[in-house]
Amino acid sequence: MSTATDAVPDDAQRADAPRCFVIGPIGDKYAERGTEERRLYEESLRVYDEVVRAACQEHQLVPLRADAIADTGEITDQIHQRLQTDDIVIADVSAGNPNVMYELGYRNGTGKPVILIGESGRLPFDIAQLRTIRFRRTESSLHEARDQLSRVLGEGLARGFRAVARTGAAVARQTAAVEGEEEDEDDAPGVVDRLAQAEEEIEHVVHDIEAMGEALHRIAAVAEEQTAEMTGATEGQVPASVRLAVIGRFSKAVAEPAGALRSSSEAFSNRMLVVEGGMHALFDMVESLPPEERDEDSAHFFRQIIELAETTRESTTHIVGFGTVMKTVAGYSRLLREPGRDVAAAVRTVTSVVPRIEALESRAKALLPDAPIPLSEGTEISTSPPSPPLTHLTAS
Repeated sequence: MSTATDAVPDDAQRADAPRCFVIGPIGDKYAERGTEERRLYEESLRVYDEVVRAACQEHQLVPLRADAIADTGEITDQIHQRLQTDDIVIADVSAGNPNVMYELGYRNGTGKPVILIGESGRLPFDIAQLRTIRFRRTESSLHEARDQLSRVLGEGLARGFRAVARTGAAVARQTAAVEGEEEDEDDAPGVVDRLAQAEEEIEHVVHDIEAMGEALHRIAAVAEEQTAEMTGATEGQVPASVRLAVIGRFSKAVAEPAGALRSSSEAFSNRMLVVEGGMHALFDMVESLPPEERDEDSAHFFRQIIELAETTRESTTHIVGFGTVMKTVAGYSRLLREPGRDVAAAVRTVTSVVPRIEALESRAKALLPDAPIPLSEGTEISTSPPSPPLTHLTAS
């Protein structure tokens, strides 16, 4: 922590949500413009908003910075309390701020999880062995850092975070970059490289969306096939054992397509990371050019992104609606819990991608204010399944 400032608090913390504390350089909001403290404030706030807060919101986490603590009392004691008790700590170690390093050491002493982020080229050498999500202060790089942080949080929330004291390393997925490893700028992909990767992945993303729609259709088909049996099991004086057998057969039949829905949603999310990296790099480049120098090839990619956002919103509506029904049905028997979890996971994954795609869509539309948006040949996708008769399974 540096000089504390008046920060706007985040939304109120849910009682059942993990507590997430954020440490890092803060600066001084009220310092004169052009001073080091004011520059530090503006840079740290941008990282907090575009990387930390954005990643946390995808998992319904409410991060808290030291300058937003609303409790009365000694600020140092409150920081120590949060470092000692909060479930997650995210530390921005850019430039090795002394207070941040002290707070990081205090947290490490508790053995509880820490996720490190930092600006590439400005990380302290004495924590170089720890995994750190690196970023540069460009729009595309900050988006990539946000996505890496979101994946780390998602993995930790789903499977548990590793304790720092026992592993000797901060929590991070293998995909996160590691400061201290040799960084060869000659091997770093350029805009055209990233754009080529994004172009290839967009086609696969469309296939993933189609696969999700197909999985929904298969689940609905299973339910439709078993409508008569399920209706009979819920009418009259049918023993619970008979109803349980019906549920068991439905669960077994629906397990495979539910797993396929989850797998295709995860593939969709992962491929979108590549698409986002390429598109944000392209946006950065195009925005630096005067309008008359922007070519039609770029406009083609922008239209694809707008089209993809529309398709994703439509698909998400169907998946979320189906997930709501499946969540209700899964409460009837533990036999339905596993396919129910797969569908719920798919809902969480797809809904977390929507804001990311909409961010791309917003930038694309800003660069194509008056352009028509035709649907590309061969990419019309229907993911609307028939209404599944799952409601025939009643708890009575």
